[in-house]
Amino acid sequence: MAEVLLYHHIQGLTDGVKAFADGLRRDGHTVHTPDLFEGRTFGSIEEGFGFARDTGFDVIRERGGAAADELAPGSSTPGSPSA
Repeated sequence: MAEVLLYHHIQGLTDGVKAFADGLRRDGHTVHTPDLFEGRTFGSIEEGFGFARDTGFDVIRERGGAAADELAPGSSTPGSPSA
């Protein structure tokens, strides 16, 4: 099975993202879901984008990079903190 680093979308680490990760876990994968927004979730793309812009895209990217650095080499990483 795979070790996966799953980045959330622009609305944050929502219940839907968590449910997707849980499905992968049920299939036997190890899934890491770092919260790049530190607990904040948003009801719209515009709100999430505003938060990311105000926080700083470089900060968000650094959080994603730090999460990736903690994983073993060869792990799979769907998504990207810079997208």
